[in-house]
Amino acid sequence: MKLYFIPFACSLATRIAINEAELDADFIQVTPGQPLPDGRDFAEISPMGYVPAMEAGAVTLSEGPAVLTYIADLAAEGVLAPAPYTAERYELTKWLNFISTEIHKGVFAPLMTQASTEGARDWARSLAEKRFGILSAHLDGRRFLLDDFSVADAYLLSVLNWTEFAGMSLAEWPVLKGWRDAMRARPSVAAAMATEMPLRQAA
Repeated sequence: MKLYFIPFACSLATRIAINEAELDADFIQVTPGQPLPDGRDFAEISPMGYVPAMEAGAVTLSEGPAVLTYIADLAAEGVLAPAPYTAERYELTKWLNFISTEIHKGVFAPLMTQASTEGARDWARSLAEKRFGILSAHLDGRRFLLDDFSVADAYLLSVLNWTEFAGMSLAEWPVLKGWRDAMRARPSVAAAMATEMPLRQAA
């Protein structure tokens, strides 16, 4: 299995998931605008040019929730996701989509691109209040989004890491800050961040 990533992008979640499940994967770093190490255009794998993307035999996937779900299905049952066809599994799908649309794209995408206008950034900051509030209320008194650690936690941690880069503070949401700090101390997360931080600094 090949996993395509950019250091500290949302693809960090795939590395966390691989670490957590003790699976094997080859991680291939993507440099925007440059060919892959094998000479291919990354758009052949991910038409939008987004990470994460994955190749596993005849299966090629892009879009973070799809890649994370695939990894979860490779792991031992209960390690990264609840069992299929259960109410808890659909809760996982709900949170993956919430993080993808409401947090990743809705809040952080406008804040972290130079193409945004100040009006777009103000709009994104205004969206954060409700969306972070929903997360904070759900995580108050909980260790994870579900009963146990899942790929949704890996994804949420990866995007909440961006607050510093986006000029945001979690001071208004102490539950989220405490949750993020606890997640950063989790061995699978700490190892993933330690691997990618030097790559980000060198990029």
